[in-house]
Amino acid sequence: MINLISMGSDIGNITVNVFNAIIEADIIVNYDNIDLSDLDTYIKDKEIIANGLEEQNEVSIGLDESESIDETGDIYSKLEESYLKIELAISRSQDNNVALICSNKRNIYGIANLLIQMSSKHSDIELKIYPAVSPIDYSSAVLGAPLNDFVAIDLNNHLVSDKELRNKIKFALKNDFVLFIHNPIGENGDKCNFNILKEVMDDFSNELLVGIVNDGYRYEISKFNEINEDNIIENSTLIIGNKLTYRLEDYMVTSSDYVVKPKFISQNIDFFERYLKDETPKGLDYDCEYLPCHKELEACDFCYCPFYPCADGLTGGEWIKDKDVWSCQHCDWIHLEEPCQAVRKGLEDILEDKNDLKIKHMELLKLRRECLLKTLK
Repeated sequence: MINLISMGSDIGNITVNVFNAIIEADIIVNYDNIDLSDLDTYIKDKEIIANGLEEQNEVSIGLDESESIDETGDIYSKLEESYLKIELAISRSQDNNVALICSNKRNIYGIANLLIQMSSKHSDIELKIYPAVSPIDYSSAVLGAPLNDFVAIDLNNHLVSDKELRNKIKFALKNDFVLFIHNPIGENGDKCNFNILKEVMDDFSNELLVGIVNDGYRYEISKFNEINEDNIIENSTLIIGNKLTYRLEDYMVTSSDYVVKPKFISQNIDFFERYLKDETPKGLDYDCEYLPCHKELEACDFCYCPFYPCADGLTGGEWIKDKDVWSCQHCDWIHLEEPCQAVRKGLEDILEDKNDLKIKHMELLKLRRECLLKTLK
C-alpha cells in the first residue's frame, strides 16, 4: 500500500488522516527531503528513505556512501531522481505500508499523476492520496478572504510554453477570475516566467490588488504595480485579485455572498415611488441644498441607493463601528455617470413597484455586481 501524503504549508496543519497514515507506515519515502523532526517521536523506528540525508535511520537512494546529490548532479537529473523515488516506493509497497511524503513545494496532484501513471505498469498496486491544507487554502486564510471564482496556475511548469502561459493568465484576467500563482520563481531564482506575468499584468491592469504569502504566516498586500519583488521567493504564493477585490483593514477581500437584509426608511421608499414615475433628477441636481454630497459626483439619479445596504466595502461603504449601521458616505460609485446609466438600464427589468426593493433584493445585488464588473477599471 502506498499513501501519497502532502504535508502542506505548515506541518502543524496536517489532517488527522495524514497523521494516522504516517503512524501506520512501515517505510517513509521523503520525496523532497523535508524536515520531519517534529514527528521524531512517531517515526524514529521507521525506515526513512531520502536523498542526501545522513540520519541513522535514513538511506540515500541511487548513490554510493561517498557520493552526494550535488556531486552527482551530472549523473541524475532532478526528474530522474523523482522517478526513482516513486519507483522505489512502488517496489517497497509490495510487502510494506509505504508513506510517500511531499512538501508544499510540490503539487501533490502533479505527483499523484506520476504515481498513478507509473504504478499502472505494475499489478495489484494499492494507493491512496492524502491532501493537507493546500497552498491555495493556506494563502487565502493568511490573507483573509481573497478568493471567489479563481484560476490556479503553476508559473514554472517546465512543459508549459511561454505562449500557453500568457494565454492562461490573459484568460483568467479577462474573465474576472481571482488568480492564484504557485511557484512564481523558478529554480535558482529564475524570474523569466514571473516577468511574463508582469508583462501581461501591465497590458491588462497592474493596479489590481495582490497578496504575497510566505512561510510562517508572513504576508503583504499591495497593488501589483507596487509589489516588492524582493519578498517573492521560490516557495512564495501569490493571489491576484479581480475588479471586486479590495483591502478591508489588514485583510484582502473579494466581494462574495455576504448579504444583509434590506432596511428602508420612509425617504427611501418615497424616492423610489417618484423614481418609478420618472419624477426624480437625472444628472446633477443643482436645486439640491446638499450638493455636493460626495467627493466625486457626476449624477444625482440615485440619491437613495437601490442596493442599500450592499454591505460591500469595495466602493467605499463601511459599517459604523458598534452601531450596526451601513454608511454610504464614502461611496461615490453609483454617483458617477457610467455606473449610474448602467444601473438605470438594469433596473428597467427589475423594478416595477417600490416593494420590489425588498422582494427582489437578491436580483438587485446581482445587478450591482454586473454593473461593477462592467464599469470598474
